[in-house]
Amino acid sequence: MRYPFALAALALVALTACDDDDPTNPPQQGRVRVVHAISDVPKTDVLLDGTKVKAGLDYKAADAYRAGNVGQHAVKVRKENATADLVSVNQNVQALKDYTIIAYGSEAQPKSIVLTDDNSAPAAGKARVRVVHAADGEPNVDVYVLEDAADLATATAAATNIAPGAASAYVTKDADTYVVILTGVGNKTAVLTVQNVDLTNGKVRTIVATEKTGGGTPLEGVKLDDR
Repeated sequence: MRYPFALAALALVALTACDDDDPTNPPQQGRVRVVHAISDVPKTDVLLDGTKVKAGLDYKAADAYRAGNVGQHAVKVRKENATADLVSVNQNVQALKDYTIIAYGSEAQPKSIVLTDDNSAPAAGKARVRVVHAADGEPNVDVYVLEDAADLATATAAATNIAPGAASAYVTKDADTYVVILTGVGNKTAVLTVQNVDLTNGKVRTIVATEKTGGGTPLEGVKLDDR
């Protein structure tokens, strides 16, 4: 995994100011990104340490990973052009670590999921995927990662009983293209099917299960390209 410690040309926004007097010894950094999954809020703004770094983030969209120095950082999500916080997280950023913060729920009851990401390189010929349940108020789910949806009837779940606000462990697969299916716990009734999940060699992906726009079912899937 590569980190943009002093690569200004990449135009990543640092979460805090840093001392650049010694470019040969830059501060250690990690990265943070935000996903907008608040079902009844069309667009949000993302603030890092009081600075708006992303305006008008669409529902079911993710901001880019943003580099920040080691230490605490204030991550806030607001309704577009609003001054009140929907979600406020004080994130402790560690060196060479990546984090995903998912704002979900509703405008009246916003919530957050904070995840530490594993974007290290998979073994040769392998890829990894995990599923995050961000559909607030919906039942727990089982997760299947399959080469063909027709295999569901006889397949074994890759993860079970994932509650809203939780994520599965990473699932390592042979490099290929897969279908990710979420079902009710202990049954084979699909509640979300995400086709064409690219798990080619070296990929790391996150699938976020969200409510439909405005809230409720049917569930919808967001594919994040982590690595």
